[in-house]
Amino acid sequence: DYWPTDAKIIQVDINPDRIGLTKKVTVGIVGDAKKVATSLLEKLSASAGDEGRDDRMAVISTAKSTWAQQLSSMDHEDDDPGTTWNERARGDKPDWMSPRMAWRAIQSALPKDAIISSDIGNNCAIGNAYPSFDESRKYLAPGLFGPCGYGLPAVVGAKIGCPDVPVVGFSGDGAFGIAVTELTAIGREEWPAVTQVVFRNYQWGAEKRNSTLWFDDNFVGTELDQQVSYAGIANACGLKGVVARTMEELTAALAQSVEDQKNGITTLIEAMINQELGEPFRRDAMKKPVEVAGIDAADMREQQV
Repeated sequence: DYWPTDAKIIQVDINPDRIGLTKKVTVGIVGDAKKVATSLLEKLSASAGDEGRDDRMAVISTAKSTWAQQLSSMDHEDDDPGTTWNERARGDKPDWMSPRMAWRAIQSALPKDAIISSDIGNNCAIGNAYPSFDESRKYLAPGLFGPCGYGLPAVVGAKIGCPDVPVVGFSGDGAFGIAVTELTAIGREEWPAVTQVVFRNYQWGAEKRNSTLWFDDNFVGTELDQQVSYAGIANACGLKGVVARTMEELTAALAQSVEDQKNGITTLIEAMINQELGEPFRRDAMKKPVEVAGIDAADMREQQV
């Protein structure tokens, strides 16, 4: 469950129509979030929250440590009961990196002070668990707005705003297809250099994940053209395109691209991964589509031109 079943939820929203829209709330407050939070803080005593604070901190520390250990040993995705897609994906490309292997390779070379951007999609959702930050304003994400192709333009904007900071964008190959035309522009002299990692598994992963869950391990309309090379397109646009097929190659390519940024070289890294699929977005909010109207062949009519 996204929310614990026994959780008491307090929702603050400036739009009253959104209070309790997706989940039953214990308390609903209509107002500006900052003003509400400030007014609540003013009413708290200086010692508010002190009771049991050390115990809570210990629980949090243990949970974070346990999760970090689990992440370091997780290579593959589990299948839901009744589905075998991930097992089949591993069998189809046994020598390819899994998404989690790719993210661990990225962790090894990602600078601590880097600004990163993410995109919508299954591989980027898996990746949310891996980067860590010591400063604020380091992670640009599409959030619940769901803009497909967000990763590249976001990280270019970050580099314009912070030219002395390394920046790395991440996108799945489906989402990146929405922004690929930006490669024709960002190689111009006046544009700063960036690094863009594209997870290449030739599929719309998030859509396939939903389809396999809803339709008994079946899917349609999710496959991408395997003849297209994003690294090749980057090279054709005067940028540096690199293909990484192993964890070692991906770590090395990312480390080199960060150095190349200092010399004005933009790099696109095409990380070749298998087609394993991670958890869907908000599993608790997903409901299997239902038939709302019967479809009968007798209702079909030949198209009139």
